[in-house]
Amino acid sequence: MQAFVDCVHCYLKQAVTCMSIAGVDEESQHRILFDLMDDIKAMDRTRTPAENSTELLLKVYRQINSSDPYKEVKKKSNDLALKLYPGLKDYLDRSRDRLRDALKISVSGNVIDLGINRSFDIDASLRNSLNNGFSRDDSDLFRKRLNSADEVVIVGDNSGEIVFDRLLAEELSRMGKRVIYIVKGGPVLNDATMEDAVQVGMDKTARVITTGSNYLGVPMKKVSGEVRRLLEASDLVISKGQANFESLEHEEMARGRVFFLLKIKCESVGKVAGAKFGDIVFFTR
Repeated sequence: MQAFVDCVHCYLKQAVTCMSIAGVDEESQHRILFDLMDDIKAMDRTRTPAENSTELLLKVYRQINSSDPYKEVKKKSNDLALKLYPGLKDYLDRSRDRLRDALKISVSGNVIDLGINRSFDIDASLRNSLNNGFSRDDSDLFRKRLNSADEVVIVGDNSGEIVFDRLLAEELSRMGKRVIYIVKGGPVLNDATMEDAVQVGMDKTARVITTGSNYLGVPMKKVSGEVRRLLEASDLVISKGQANFESLEHEEMARGRVFFLLKIKCESVGKVAGAKFGDIVFFTR
């Protein structure tokens, strides 16, 4: 997915949210933002928004002298989600369609996106996902493909959200599938890293590997050779969140194999995904 004009203010919003969470004073924020505008003017609009955002954010990190400004926030997000885990586990145990409900629970965690929002209502997101379901729904096709797959790769997104993904990974494991879960190779925004995977117990459910990069999404030219080969060769892939969608939706290898599971948080992503702002979707290209 190439960048849209609407991505410009999102780049700046991410930078402001990052600096606010890091406790940067307003005067310094203005100075840094004005400096970033020169970088934005020089950005390649044919690249994905995720790639452009990453390079801008890493410059912010250097200017505020912080390698992981979201570190404490990520831990708190994980703790909040872990408190909900037992109740959601019970919900799945009572479900008449465990796989579909596990997918709905997983996408409900996609609301925990502090790169865009400074607050979130996870209870409301859960109610919306479980009650309303997907506006684009290829879960029947996914189930069919799953029958002949031995392995499922989940491309993770945010901290906190990773707890809800754990429930999905556990359900896939219960169905006899090997699960590989991909996290970031280094901190960027509130994206899940190996540290988050260990904190929430994902490493006890799935084989956890990193992208080998701290780029948002999974840009094929930036991830490790291992991850690139895995995404190209695996039987079935679940891609969580917008940045991963931006990175993979245009790749030929994704067609019919990569299923995108996300909440539509901007109009531009909605246009590409064929959905409306606020929808939750589970589909393949």
